[in-house]
Amino acid sequence: MEKEPSFEDSWKIEIRRGILQYAVLAIVNRHEKGIHGYGIARELEEKTDGLLQVKEGTLYPILHRLRKERLLNVHSEKSESGPSRKVYVLTGEGDRVFRQLTVLVGDIFEKLEALKK
Repeated sequence: MEKEPSFEDSWKIEIRRGILQYAVLAIVNRHEKGIHGYGIARELEEKTDGLLQVKEGTLYPILHRLRKERLLNVHSEKSESGPSRKVYVLTGEGDRVFRQLTVLVGDIFEKLEALKK
């Protein structure tokens, strides 16, 4: 019988899920010509000192969800070292949502910081 995750573990999973979606949009936003999944995963790990390290089984469902929501477009790009790879770019709607979320995330963290005082 599997033990149910603790409140703390469940809470961490939920917060991480939302933050990862925002972080993916932020990374794609920085790459106007697009970025492939491996590049997104590498930047997530490097820019967050490993805090937001992801596996393929986590990243690709997020990318799929963001495409389904029409926040990302994808196209194939030839690779010199092997088969073509998918490259992700923000749509106009993705750019709009990213900008709105950036303001919201900033406001949330500012208010959470104020609660600690």
